[in-house]
Amino acid sequence: MDNYFDNSKTAEILAPAGSLEVFKAVLAAGADAVYLGGNRFGARAYAGNLSDLEILDAIDYAHIHGKKMYLTVNTLVKNSELCALYEYLKPFYEAGLDAVIVQDYGVMKLINECFPGIDIHASTQMTITHKSYIDFLHKYNVTRIVPARELSLEELKKLHAYDGKMELECFVHGALCYSYSGQCLISSFLGGRSGNRGRCAGTCRLMYEAKGDRRALLSLKDLCALEILPEILDAGVYSLKIEGRMKSAEYAAGVTSIYRRYVDMYLSGQDYRVDEKDIKNLLMLFDRGGMTKGYFFTHNGAGMIADSDKADKSQAQKNDYENLIKSQYVGKNLKEKINVSVKLFEGKSAILSLTDNEGNSVSVCGERVEGALSRPLSREDIEKQISKFGNTDYEAESIETETKADENIFMPNKALNELRRQAVEALNNARLAAYRRADAKPFTAAQPQNGGKSSGRKNASDSDDGGFSPRISVRAMTAEQAYAALKAGADRLCLETELMSLEETARIRGLCAESGTDCFLAMPRIMREGRTSFIEDNTEFLRNLKFDGFLIRNMAEYEYMRKNGFEGHFTADYTMYAFNDKAVRALEECGFSEIVYPVELNSGELAGLCAQAERELIVYMRTPLMISAGCIDRTVKGCHAPESGFGIMRDRKRAKLKYLCCCKYCYNIIYNSVPTVLTDRISEIKRLAPEYLGLAFADETAGQVESAVRAARGGLQTDFAQGDASCGGFTRGHFTHGVE
Repeated sequence: MDNYFDNSKTAEILAPAGSLEVFKAVLAAGADAVYLGGNRFGARAYAGNLSDLEILDAIDYAHIHGKKMYLTVNTLVKNSELCALYEYLKPFYEAGLDAVIVQDYGVMKLINECFPGIDIHASTQMTITHKSYIDFLHKYNVTRIVPARELSLEELKKLHAYDGKMELECFVHGALCYSYSGQCLISSFLGGRSGNRGRCAGTCRLMYEAKGDRRALLSLKDLCALEILPEILDAGVYSLKIEGRMKSAEYAAGVTSIYRRYVDMYLSGQDYRVDEKDIKNLLMLFDRGGMTKGYFFTHNGAGMIADSDKADKSQAQKNDYENLIKSQYVGKNLKEKINVSVKLFEGKSAILSLTDNEGNSVSVCGERVEGALSRPLSREDIEKQISKFGNTDYEAESIETETKADENIFMPNKALNELRRQAVEALNNARLAAYRRADAKPFTAAQPQNGGKSSGRKNASDSDDGGFSPRISVRAMTAEQAYAALKAGADRLCLETELMSLEETARIRGLCAESGTDCFLAMPRIMREGRTSFIEDNTEFLRNLKFDGFLIRNMAEYEYMRKNGFEGHFTADYTMYAFNDKAVRALEECGFSEIVYPVELNSGELAGLCAQAERELIVYMRTPLMISAGCIDRTVKGCHAPESGFGIMRDRKRAKLKYLCCCKYCYNIIYNSVPTVLTDRISEIKRLAPEYLGLAFADETAGQVESAVRAARGGLQTDFAQGDASCGGFTRGHFTHGVE
């Protein structure tokens, strides 16, 4: 491959670390920066992770050696945890932590308010798929985005061209999720462990069956972008991220060392050629069943699914290679070259000066130099002892010793060692001084505007006699469902666009206007340029329909709608994760007049949220467990676009998981095997006092829609959810117990 590299370009190799040992190993292997998590608030709760003291040591170690360290706080945070999060971050901020990687809008808002100057990196968990998202992130001084892994090189180029100031960080190696990150609830609902809370159970790696094909249908091969690094860098990507905080030191250091070599090859202007042996070595370090170049050049395909039967089984070769990596990088400390000057004159204090290549220079005084009673110190003795920098971060590049030629001097080794220790400490402090901070702002709980609304208060949905009468909001996937909802007396109709045609959308909008029913347009689950053409190509037509409001699934959609003149009531769906008061406030400040309660908080946690915006509680929904660029039908039978449709996939327990192949937007929605039903939980619902009770439908019949709407109106269970054996019953979701 010819190299057309622009010499002004730079790149960062960002490596993972699940322990202090791995942290030092990947830096020894050539990483420019390391991302890691502590014992709290990270998306890898089951990784080894570092203690708070180890994180402080890691920050200093990185900075002494001219490297960077980023902390993952990329989980959703509950209200009760916000103060603890502040206390957790404060010492790291003061020590000079370079950046925090975040998913939660509330966490982003807290960091921006309390920790000025620190870089905020928007995690891939934010599902950044469209350039409009960047406009929102700028409001909170975000400096870097980690786009969704599903984006192509062309989309990455557009992101970079849209805003050259926002750094792009992309995964180039390691595990791939089948779902858009941040849009996955499969581990939460099927495995009892929330990926959004850092406890993913890897449920997608299990066996599933669809259309007679039984295998790990949702398990993708690991990403390996080594061969296309020049194209990735040319697309505007600055940081090349390696996945693997739960992997061994040998894996992390081995992968880092290979990518370091090839990035240097490219940056130096050499012809870019990848040795097949290095691809084999990467497979030797970890092989899930082949490797893929991911989504950089292809949107999906059967070739991306892992084939565990073809995984490399050569354990002896793997052990040999890992031992080689271990000998080169694991347990190795980086060393900074320094110039050493020592002055020893009888009767005066010993003076040791250290000067590094960054221009830092320190001098310390030690004990008084004595005259020798027997064997005096020679110059060689002094230099040998003073140069023993051992486990410190330094090694002597030169040593200059000043003594009087005619003096016989003596100083105990213990005193020389103490002199060196003090000098090293002084040099560390000099090198680290520029990173220290002392300007953290105090944490304050989010204050609702105009008093706000929380549990137990009278609100707009209370009737005159004090009774509770929330409005019913229905999300209709098909025209038949929409007609049924109108017939059953829904107060609001949200029109999904995955299956409805433009003509059906316009017709139902007209019917809503005639009946006085509020009509909302529900935006796609994912917004991507070129893959949301229904919205983009029909912007003027949809705007002229004058919807009463819009159901927003992703912040990019909100920014897009506002830029293109859409006016009305904007509702932040549960996928916007108003998980805490700070997140609620961020959405309100942005302009949302309604939030939909997240589905992973229990009723008590929901009651603790305080909002000025109106609120919707979803009381019926076959919960989408995954929104995926991967297509189940294409994997097992081949693409059938443009004909969208539902299918059934069975898990290892033979439960039926329905899925929608949405060809209009080219994504799959995988649903829970049973619906979440809360229509009869009257006391808890009254405590929350939401303005709206939401019902979201997938492939339910018109009769089932009517039944569910009436059940919600009357505080009953839905007949078909309770009694239809083909449905398999229902679940309360996380409403009772929440997630850990």
